[in-house]
Amino acid sequence: MFFIASPGAEAPHRGGKDREMYQLVRRGNRFEMVRTETVGAGVDSADLSPLLADPRRVWQRCSPVEREAWDRYVRTGAVEPGLVRESILRSWDRCRHAQVDPTAGAGWDFTELGELESAHAHLLEASGPITETLAQCVRGTGMVIVLTDPESHILRTLGDTRTLRRADRLNFGPGVSWAEASVGTNAIGTALALGRPIEVTGTEHFCESHHLWTCSAAPIRDPHGKVLGCLDISGPRENSHPHIMGMVLAAVRSIENRLRLQLSHEELGAAHEQLLAVLDTVEDGIVTVDAQGRITNLNRAAADLLGLDREEALGRPAASVLGPAARTGRLLRRGEVRAERELVLETRRGRVPCIATSRPFQYGSAGATGAVIALRVRRRPLAVPKPRPAAGARYTLDDVIGRSRLIRAAAERARMVARGRSTVLLLGESGTGKELFAQAIHNASDRCDGPFVALNCAAIPRDLIQSELFGYEAGAFTGARPGGRAGRFERAHGGTLLLDEIGDMPLEMQGNLLRVLEDRAVVRVGGSDPVPVDVRLIAATHRDLWAEVEQGRFRRDLYYRISVVTIALPPLRDRPEDVSDLARAYLARLSRSLGRRVRSFHPEAMEALEAYPWPGNVRELVNVIEQAVNLARGDVILPEHLPEAVRGARPPGPTAPGDEVVPLASLEKWAIEQAIVRYRGNLTKVARALGIGRNTLYDKIRRYGIRR
Repeated sequence: MFFIASPGAEAPHRGGKDREMYQLVRRGNRFEMVRTETVGAGVDSADLSPLLADPRRVWQRCSPVEREAWDRYVRTGAVEPGLVRESILRSWDRCRHAQVDPTAGAGWDFTELGELESAHAHLLEASGPITETLAQCVRGTGMVIVLTDPESHILRTLGDTRTLRRADRLNFGPGVSWAEASVGTNAIGTALALGRPIEVTGTEHFCESHHLWTCSAAPIRDPHGKVLGCLDISGPRENSHPHIMGMVLAAVRSIENRLRLQLSHEELGAAHEQLLAVLDTVEDGIVTVDAQGRITNLNRAAADLLGLDREEALGRPAASVLGPAARTGRLLRRGEVRAERELVLETRRGRVPCIATSRPFQYGSAGATGAVIALRVRRRPLAVPKPRPAAGARYTLDDVIGRSRLIRAAAERARMVARGRSTVLLLGESGTGKELFAQAIHNASDRCDGPFVALNCAAIPRDLIQSELFGYEAGAFTGARPGGRAGRFERAHGGTLLLDEIGDMPLEMQGNLLRVLEDRAVVRVGGSDPVPVDVRLIAATHRDLWAEVEQGRFRRDLYYRISVVTIALPPLRDRPEDVSDLARAYLARLSRSLGRRVRSFHPEAMEALEAYPWPGNVRELVNVIEQAVNLARGDVILPEHLPEAVRGARPPGPTAPGDEVVPLASLEKWAIEQAIVRYRGNLTKVARALGIGRNTLYDKIRRYGIRR
């Protein structure tokens, strides 16, 4: 709504027909006034008091000075400088060149109104509510509202009866051209000629019959700047007011905004139809769902596959159409990208085995999440290996065996951090049970229903570790699978990823891993689009990572990122009280799995097990027991069933009189094994501690068959 208020001003009373709004319409070669229907509430004339003139002053003639300047130009083609605006003078020159008769002024260039309305239907539709509201705003002021096309042909004229009668005398109505070349200088024709708003009043009009008028007009442009028409307010020259041009500009801006919305809706509709046409050419079924899991679109292939009409499916919950196997709730909640997987659709045509691929997307300013689901009828088995049961997490914290303070403290720490989301770093020598703890943490967490995926960084060649971690797209390298392959991060989405022996990860890969942990997204080898992943990371290593950082072999920033929670697993030699419990537990398991009935240890055999330092930790203990179970003849493990190194294990030191003398070779082997354990396999430190050279150390390791 447009209105102009002037505090303290009083407007003369207007009543009767002056308060009604009319439109000038064309009937053949004649114009008629037709009463218009108002839109909304009318505007009281008191709100427009600055525009309401005293009726005794309406349509007064021009002053002698104004008339003299116009007369002189008409006679001589020149005028005294400063009396006429430059823009008006240039317009007069154009009118004189076009041989416009200054004593005329009535419109004479008529165009079929039906053709004009058809050609400018968009402009009429967008401007209709604006011009009607504007007409109500100026009702009672003697002003008329005029809309034209870009060639100055009038499309619509609205006003009160008094002004429209004067407009009728000038043929100032629909279908008539109001260009400068037809009726001389006027706001409509001159605004379109200049391409900018202008006001023309009194004797500024080139034709004498317009001298009692004042006009304010501005071009209307489309979003690309093209002129579509013009809006004008005309009336008695005594009613000229600065607010009139402001009203014109505000109305033009509103019309242009409506045109912009019209164009946006049309372009959006065209894009939608084009997208549907493209999707209908795709052989796979395509279904889109919104943030609530409702179907928002589907192509013809999907409709045929499901046995539904497109309109019938729109708005329905995806689960009611695709079945619970679609799992759209988890897909939308976790932003989960799911690669090819098998599902069976229950359709009106029966059970249809399909291969589905789904990907979430965000839309709208609020960042709502939807998803696209592609369906392809399965004609052959999906060429993706099924995960073996052993690849999952089998162990829980109840599987941690031992009563020593060190192992119970580690288990309790694992139990406390399992429910969180922070990364966990497991430190311990090889064979201390790092993977068991990783699986136990996963099973004690709220991700226990998700996958548990493990990767040994030391067992993957340097040139393959990136594709193993992040996956690859089709054709990324020679030998790549045709459909590409998901990496360990994608396979672990919604669950836990164990990176074992992370200390052996190549330095150049550590930066890529850090980026994934910070961005929570991976980019496949050969691809460019980030794939969001929701993974909890557990890292494990037998190395002293801080020493690796100090020596420049491990990134400091990655170390801080993965060591949010650290759990140190003690070596078996530091908890000798747990050896008997471990030995008995694994004896029961191995006897059962090997189909043997070995039930116990001979006391001397158990004494040997407890005396041995176990450089290979629990893994070595399990191997020793498995060997003993296979060699046992009865139901008891005897000392001779144990390896020689275990049978001969005794604490080193000087012997008392009568004790058995220990061979030097055995002591040397024991000393080397203890040093290797103490320095965690760092042979440089071992050689330095033993006071021998590295080459000598290597020879002795080979000679004694020592495992590192």
